[in-house]
Amino acid sequence: MAGIGFELRKLLVPRSCTGTIRAYLYAGIVSTGPWIVSIISIILLNFILQPVINESERVLFSTTITHSYALALILTGALQYVLNRHAADLVSADKTELILPSAVAALVLTAFLSLGVGIILFGVLTSESLLFKCAAVSLFVYVSLIFVAANYLSVLLHYRDIVTGFLIGYAFGCFAAWVGAQRWGLAAGIAGFASGHLIIFAVLFGCLRRELTTANASLASWEFLGHFRKFPGLIACGFLYNLGIWIDKFLFWHLSAENQQVSGILHASPEYDLAIYLSLLSIVPGLTVLFLRLETDFAAAFRRFFQATNQGGRLRDILDAKSEMIDSLRSGFLHLLSVQAIVTLALLIYADRIGDWLGIGALQEGIFRITLIGAFLLTLFLALMTILFYLDDRRGALMACIVFAAANGGLSLATVLANEAWYGFGFVVAAGAAMFITAWRVNARIARFEYHVFLPEAA
Repeated sequence: MAGIGFELRKLLVPRSCTGTIRAYLYAGIVSTGPWIVSIISIILLNFILQPVINESERVLFSTTITHSYALALILTGALQYVLNRHAADLVSADKTELILPSAVAALVLTAFLSLGVGIILFGVLTSESLLFKCAAVSLFVYVSLIFVAANYLSVLLHYRDIVTGFLIGYAFGCFAAWVGAQRWGLAAGIAGFASGHLIIFAVLFGCLRRELTTANASLASWEFLGHFRKFPGLIACGFLYNLGIWIDKFLFWHLSAENQQVSGILHASPEYDLAIYLSLLSIVPGLTVLFLRLETDFAAAFRRFFQATNQGGRLRDILDAKSEMIDSLRSGFLHLLSVQAIVTLALLIYADRIGDWLGIGALQEGIFRITLIGAFLLTLFLALMTILFYLDDRRGALMACIVFAAANGGLSLATVLANEAWYGFGFVVAAGAAMFITAWRVNARIARFEYHVFLPEAA
């Protein structure tokens, strides 16, 4: 994401209140992507659909959207880091004309995979109408395609078009869902929401075509598949990270005392779901700082280090570049830490007022307070893992992702089988453990950075 981050940084120069607000708003939408906006959409739609459909239909509506996003993230997560690495390698090799053909091939692969999974999940394992099944499968496929297309945002410069596409797509999707549900029922509402995602995907793919199309480019290139054989650890990292984020929800959906079967395999746990989704919304400021300040500053310093190394720089130049890289990491991380800490602390203080405003009970408010800490630690974990990928410590990133997924699964299962007083603690401990592992690996990697650069086979 550093490439588009550099473009957004231009809004900060010269410094002005308006430019800063615009930069952070754009960065917030681009960096959080569709999954955070989807949470807002679910909350909004639950509100505006109250007079339109009954409670059981609203639960089915939100459960369908949630499962679509959860499984799309896990499915495309296995592709995410490999595709990012392949695109970065093409940029480094000055072969940007191959990015679009690779993106087209990746989207084709994603379409077939998501179609197969969607048909099994919504077509076979749910007991709804044919229109509902078709609409739900379409939503799942569109969401998966959006996640893959979003992987290539780092090579794009027209961030305004991307943000406009997200806003128009979600606005149209919510409006179409409301109209469809009001006139033709729940299935039409899901179809309307899916149509908004089709708009988002069309905008993202249009941006890719406009900026990456060259005269001699092929239609599709499957060269990126070689990176799956070359970097199997990246496949596991993407899969386990996203599985780790959602595994506690799966457990609560199916095993908690408050779980309810919505339709076939689709389950929900209303007491846990709303609280954890509100907590995840709290990471938006941290992700914005990561995108606009930490990663961008570090990427620039990282690039200068390798320029000094590869272009015959003096030892003093190389050491100065390393010091600048460390300073950018330290200052950016402290900025992220302070911003996210303030947001989390404020939400903890006003959690009771937020609960009263949203009409949630004491149990949900307690889960919200606990999982706010987990969301804070998750933000730090994601920031440090991003730095690990810059430092090419794939082993450390994989270790952290394994611990995160296993700990969240195991500890959340224990809390589900215990009682409500422990709900959310599994997520907090898992995010904290993963954060400490990534912090340890970043410090160790930076301390011996020259060694790992000049003797990579020993890393």
